[in-house]
Amino acid sequence: MLNFPTHQQPTARIIFQSHDHYQVIYADRSVHQAVLAGRLQLADTLPLIGDFVSGQFYDHDKFLITELLPRQTLLTRASNYQEQAVAANVTTVFITMSLNADFSASRVERYLTLVWDSGATPVIVLTKADLEPALLAARQLELAAIAFGVPIITTTSTDPVTVQTQLNGYLQPTTTAIFVGSSGVGKSTLLNILAAQQLQATKAVRAGDDKGRHTTTARHLYYLANGAALIDSPGIRGVGVASSTTAATGQSFPEITSLAQQCRFNDCQHQQEPGCAVQAAIKRGALSEQRLIDYRRLLRETEYATMNSRQITAAKIKRLVGNKKNLRRH
Repeated sequence: MLNFPTHQQPTARIIFQSHDHYQVIYADRSVHQAVLAGRLQLADTLPLIGDFVSGQFYDHDKFLITELLPRQTLLTRASNYQEQAVAANVTTVFITMSLNADFSASRVERYLTLVWDSGATPVIVLTKADLEPALLAARQLELAAIAFGVPIITTTSTDPVTVQTQLNGYLQPTTTAIFVGSSGVGKSTLLNILAAQQLQATKAVRAGDDKGRHTTTARHLYYLANGAALIDSPGIRGVGVASSTTAATGQSFPEITSLAQQCRFNDCQHQQEPGCAVQAAIKRGALSEQRLIDYRRLLRETEYATMNSRQITAAKIKRLVGNKKNLRRH
């Protein structure tokens, strides 16, 4: 039996959703087709993959979803300035990135901000290490400089036993984990290795540019033998920070947050103000200027996430005027 919340009505979990078509899994691991009750179809918050729901059976084996149970976490991202829900009740996010042409430290910063904001715990998974062994040490150092305590795991599909050993420690019976990353980085391959069966189709890397090829087209939730849940998701091209909080952004840049507390002025913008601890750290080589640029960019995205185009323009003007006044005052 799976560990599901107790409720007066039968409780199920959504393992697949496409438009108005749902599949749910019951505590005894039986899978059923499901539909939303009429009032839920008009609700502001619709169930999505990972949600626990309650309802009743009809037509022998079909499930009518009548209630969405409270969520513990919600992973979201921004797409075209709109917040898009990815999965609910996720406890661990495997930020998956290959060591070849897909690698991007700035994208990892964005993913970390999203994960901290959701309430889940991030784990960075580097894939295809066998394709770029010469880059491995440098990539690991680059990520260690921005991840600050987040586990960094290196994998290769040619050694499935090691993959299982490395990742199974994060997959307890109460865990719900999701693989996120670009198309073709090996998310489905990792899922198949952990499940010890072919749950998702995979493709070899594309000739010419060493990039993987897109295979997963929709999110699916699978339960492993020990009760841990794993979600495979389609590749994400753009990683917008949605309505992430300033606190979540600061958690992704803890060294800047710590330095800012040492600035002479509480409203320091870390530009040319006297007594700026952040700029002092850059001058002595303790902090890279690019790191500060990335931090400012994410803060702006966080601010703009809930604005329309007119409000964004007004905010840009206000920031420009405010910065000039701030420098003159100091």
